[in-house]
Amino acid sequence: MNYGANVMKPYVVMRSHNDMPIISETLRNLHEQTHPFELLCLDNESTDGTVDELKKYTLRIVNIPKGKYVPGRTLNLGMEMSAGPYVVFLNSDCTPQNEKWLENLLEGFGEDPEIAAVFGRQIPRPDCNPLFAKDTEDTYGDGSRQRFWRHCFSMASSAISRAVWEESRFDETLRYSEDIDWTWRARQKGYQIRYVADSLVMHSHNYTLKQFHKRHYGEGQAEAAIFEWSTWE
Repeated sequence: MNYGANVMKPYVVMRSHNDMPIISETLRNLHEQTHPFELLCLDNESTDGTVDELKKYTLRIVNIPKGKYVPGRTLNLGMEMSAGPYVVFLNSDCTPQNEKWLENLLEGFGEDPEIAAVFGRQIPRPDCNPLFAKDTEDTYGDGSRQRFWRHCFSMASSAISRAVWEESRFDETLRYSEDIDWTWRARQKGYQIRYVADSLVMHSHNYTLKQFHKRHYGEGQAEAAIFEWSTWE
């Protein structure tokens, strides 16, 4: 993909909520990227110094009031407030692992207008519970296991085509798996989703059993509605 001097810098849209001190490392590594960009932050009323840290890097900070955060609505807002043919999304706790994270991610589009979205590889943090670390590596890794699954995508480190988004926005009724829903709908229209294994971030959570159950229960409910299932399934 050729980004000449006259081409608009892509936007990196970051969602955040009380992510100190990890966001400090994420922002520092983000601003060491070889590829130029504009940063837009959508913060869900952080109270731990996250906003002060963001202000060191950008003035484009939008407050999402407490209790008003809806994933699909926030993603649509990020698209509305950004510009350019491709928009990058990076969660504030997803730390780029080298200076070519952004360049490699965007190269995933190539010159192919049929690619609706690209997403990068995630590796667990050193303190990640071994069970969750294995799950992360199984999901991402070299991407070889993804071909056995019906669908795989993560918004946490990704980029999407504005043209495809303009055809169909993110669902604002879903509380979970809004990224799975959007990319699955794009695939049903004939678009492709590409995994970029050399665009690397560090990202993991040490959920309690209660948190782990809540998340997977919510995702299960959402994906039961997103996909068509046979009676046996």
